[in-house]
Amino acid sequence: MNRREELGVLKERAHVIKARLHLLNKRIEEIQVRPRSPDFKAVVDLELCVACGICADQCPERAIVIDKTAHVDTRRCTGCGRCIEECPQGALSLCPEEKADRGKIIGIGAQARSFR
Repeated sequence: MNRREELGVLKERAHVIKARLHLLNKRIEEIQVRPRSPDFKAVVDLELCVACGICADQCPERAIVIDKTAHVDTRRCTGCGRCIEECPQGALSLCPEEKADRGKIIGIGAQARSFR
């Protein structure tokens, strides 16, 4: 095997290792997420949300869907707070479950809507 072939093999192996490392790091993050707070649910300030989808991508429970804004299914939300940490607009917050209309409120502010 010449140097060029060896370099190609090494790059390919490095790519495989990088992909595996990414998966391992993702799992580590899932485990390290702050303790879930079942008494709190994520809510969206619909006036701040720009529907970028970052929160939906980060939600481990798939409790957020994007339409014109983000919508949280608080029946699925575990209150982990990952969406809040990742939202660049600061459009998400945790709300006590009793204020979240028994798990159905998905937004706060003037345009709040129910998830049905």
